[in-house]
Amino acid sequence: MKKQMITMTAALMSLCLIACGSDPVNINVNLSGDTTTSVTTEMTAAETTAAVTETSAAAAQTEVSAAAQTDPAQTTAAQTAAAETTDAAKTACPYSADDLVGEWAMPGTFGTRTNSLTVRKDGTAIMRYAGGGTRSGKVRIDTEDHPDGSESYWYSICDTDNTAWISFACDKQPVSQISSGQDGGMQFVRITLEDVAAEKMNNLTFLMKSLSGGAVDLATNANETMTVDGQTYAWVTDERFAINSLGKAAFERLLEETVTGAEYTRWKGILDESFRISEPDGSSYILTSNAHGYQSFETGSGVTITDQTDTSFTATTKDANQIDGRGVAHFVFDGINWTIESYEFQ
Repeated sequence: MKKQMITMTAALMSLCLIACGSDPVNINVNLSGDTTTSVTTEMTAAETTAAVTETSAAAAQTEVSAAAQTDPAQTTAAQTAAAETTDAAKTACPYSADDLVGEWAMPGTFGTRTNSLTVRKDGTAIMRYAGGGTRSGKVRIDTEDHPDGSESYWYSICDTDNTAWISFACDKQPVSQISSGQDGGMQFVRITLEDVAAEKMNNLTFLMKSLSGGAVDLATNANETMTVDGQTYAWVTDERFAINSLGKAAFERLLEETVTGAEYTRWKGILDESFRISEPDGSSYILTSNAHGYQSFETGSGVTITDQTDTSFTATTKDANQIDGRGVAHFVFDGINWTIESYEFQ
């Protein structure tokens, strides 16, 4: 039996050596004793590869049967080898967690209050919900077998106990859009760092205008005001960022998502000075007297990204205005979000 397996292996090696050619192949196979059978066949590279795979699997199964008859102790090892040979013959999964690395947002709504997603190079995923809160997990590839023998694949985001809490169907590559079969059928489209930077710059411009003392570009009701320490505050009615229902809380959340570090501390102080809350209904009133100037990022033509690393980058607006010039912002990833750590105008 060992002699038969050696000669069969030699035949397989011969097949492998000529797999890339299409010339006739002569194979001498010693089947038993001193009898030698000469086989001449023509095979293309694809046919030869298929023959090698099929014959390897058959040889492995033969070895399992032989091992069971001659040495039962070898059966388990032989079965394992046969299983590995069969698995190797299957088509490898063409998808990986790397397909999702980058930034994602709900399609058609980027720049408004919506769900967004970041997938890092280590497979970590952070979902940010429009209604507030985040959820983190790790991306893995799941396989689903079908009765007809076919397979489908899913990008699954899992908790620390390896339980998937949302899955997106694997489809065309490169991946530019993903759709879940769970959680209400969420759909996301891929966005760029340029998109992220422009959004955060626009957020900061909005905050600077709103907190300039004149509530610039912010809808208020001038007939509903309060006066505190000689300063006038008007009732906020603007519907953007759900300000009409959340008021100051919406500004605080937007600030947290936009700036970090010393800039957050500075702007949080300005925000607290700019708002007053009425009693007992809790309505928000914003300072509308003592107006002053503000700076503005001109993002109409987009931004240029430089100094990019896994946790930071710099964005510069392509457009400039006559007063401030071009806006330059340094971004960092705070573990959940891209936020502006520092900025200047040139």
